[in-house]
Amino acid sequence: MSGGSKNYICYKIEAELCGQMHDDEINDLMEDIKKLAHDLEWWISSDISKERYFETVKEFKKKWFESTRDERLKDYVDRKTKELRDDLYILIGLKNREM
Repeated sequence: MSGGSKNYICYKIEAELCGQMHDDEINDLMEDIKKLAHDLEWWISSDISKERYFETVKEFKKKWFESTRDERLKDYVDRKTKELRDDLYILIGLKNREM
């Protein structure tokens, strides 16, 4: 069985909330909540190990509770800047070339 113990709530979160919060930072949070919900459901359904679920919990807490908001926002700016640079390189025919 794959998931199902929580009525596939992770897919409902994805369909109804992920990418729809009108705020990139909160959209990132919803993506991470979706991952937590997925791994919880799959663990309860015996599809993944307890250790894997708690590794997901650990990663979530590290990102959202241990780092500062400034650190998360800096990472977000860096990621978006790289995405924009890569898109512009593709536009002019240079495909992901690092400068």
